[in-house]
Amino acid sequence: MAVAQRRPILALCLAGTVLCLLPGQGFVGSPAGRLSSSRVVARVGAEYQERQSPRDADLPFDAAAATGDTVDVSFKKRPFGILRYTPGNGDKGAMVQEVIGKSRYPGDPQGQGFAAGVKGGWVVKTINGQDVQTEDFNTVMDLLDDEVADPRFSKSVALAIEKQGGRKAQPAEAPIAITYATIPGYEWKGEVLGADWEPAHR
Repeated sequence: MAVAQRRPILALCLAGTVLCLLPGQGFVGSPAGRLSSSRVVARVGAEYQERQSPRDADLPFDAAAATGDTVDVSFKKRPFGILRYTPGNGDKGAMVQEVIGKSRYPGDPQGQGFAAGVKGGWVVKTINGQDVQTEDFNTVMDLLDDEVADPRFSKSVALAIEKQGGRKAQPAEAPIAITYATIPGYEWKGEVLGADWEPAHR
């Protein structure tokens, strides 16, 4: 009788072990992949808007109207810590929308934007001395080469490049000197990311 009583318990233990060893499963049956929040440089402007979808707070703007104060910033390496840009009217120019709100350690690449004081609502005016204020949005993004995206986008990025016939421009050489300009009277209403923001919050 003692042996017979132990058999159901042994069977339950074996079943639990098999479940834990199934590919892609973690404890309580949740996919282990969901715990990853890694990000890589996507390195392309093609179909950027499809991957970095617009927000309700994004307001239309005319890049040519960015005639206000300017700020010069030098980025030593990519990524800059700027999570999202949006195009101006007619898909011309690029405006900063979201900047990572902290620098995790000295020299953190993704903290460069925060350390330099880059703000949402600034329009990219020049890149390494080249005037891109009213340039095609995809061209500006290819020059910046600054998209931080989920690694799962890698295949869609390759297809997007092929679809548009290749890159619009080659990445600007680092260190990258960027001049930003403001639009007089423009009221930016985007999100300011706090120090507690993490990639998993997207």
